[in-house]
Amino acid sequence: YNEYKSYLRKSMYHNLTYIYQDLVASSKAFINNPITIVLPVSNPELSLIGALLWLLVISAVFCWMMSIITDNLSQIDRIWSILPPLYSWIITIHEGRSRGFDKITTLIGMSIVASVWGARLTYQFIKKDGYTLAGEDYRWKYIKEEFRRRRCNRILYQLFNLFFIVIYQSVLLLMLVMPQLVLAGQTHLTLTPTDYLLLGFYLLLVLIESIADHQQQEFQHHKYAALRNGIPLRGHFKDGFLQSGLFAYCRHPNYVCEVLLWWVFGGMSVTRVGVTWSLVGAFNLATLFTGSQEITEQISCRKYPMYRKYQATVPSFIPNVQVLRLSILSDGRYTVTSDNKISKQNN
Repeated sequence: YNEYKSYLRKSMYHNLTYIYQDLVASSKAFINNPITIVLPVSNPELSLIGALLWLLVISAVFCWMMSIITDNLSQIDRIWSILPPLYSWIITIHEGRSRGFDKITTLIGMSIVASVWGARLTYQFIKKDGYTLAGEDYRWKYIKEEFRRRRCNRILYQLFNLFFIVIYQSVLLLMLVMPQLVLAGQTHLTLTPTDYLLLGFYLLLVLIESIADHQQQEFQHHKYAALRNGIPLRGHFKDGFLQSGLFAYCRHPNYVCEVLLWWVFGGMSVTRVGVTWSLVGAFNLATLFTGSQEITEQISCRKYPMYRKYQATVPSFIPNVQVLRLSILSDGRYTVTSDNKISKQNN
């Protein structure tokens, strides 16, 4: 046991030393030729880990400075869908140039699905005016109100912004593609039937997440259109929030898909090297979304009196299998009553 602990300490020290030396070497290369940061893989002196770390540092500093200048905490949200695909392609191009792209088809497949995810999320963010100067996620506005309500020191607010929003989430975006970094050191990286299955499942989760987002947007569009035209709201529109479609089975189907697809992404490395630290990104994302979900629901409970009933009858993440099964077997609509029993809703 003592020998095993000694081995772990030496291994951790070796890894930290390697990363430090890598970053120092990358810093020197960057100082000598700053333009390489635009495409880090083009400079052979700039190692793969160094390139990723430099991109992380520059994006984090940019987000932090912009958040201070604009007092808008959504800066990290604007690069959320951009950085992981960029990190992914840097890893893939780096390995492809050194080993040949025909020998790393697994990494190419991972970069393609990550790009599909990023393109979809970027498009959604554009639709919600997220890239405008005034565009800020309503949850950050809630957080700022809480800081003001509790009369917290401005320094404490900026420390929260720096360490939790900027640094932690910037590191998290890099951790999401750690499975690819782990695979970069493997010899056999051509696509296998298991890889095709996992990549297909990843894309399926992206599709389901897209459907959930579309259903939510359509509901909000029709609700606010009715309010603008003075049309009385009825049913779920009167309640104020969506309770049908995928949202009849769990309260956050888009969160479920978002978290699951990164576990599937991590599965690409698990099938080759087993469970490693590469899954830390998916784990941290699940933790972050759990906290985000609690804030979202606090806001919803304040806005919509009927939301607590919805909480009591519909699970947060794990879908209600009984409702799902009945919906598949019949074209009738089913709802969950307050005593958690299934009842058919007549048309």
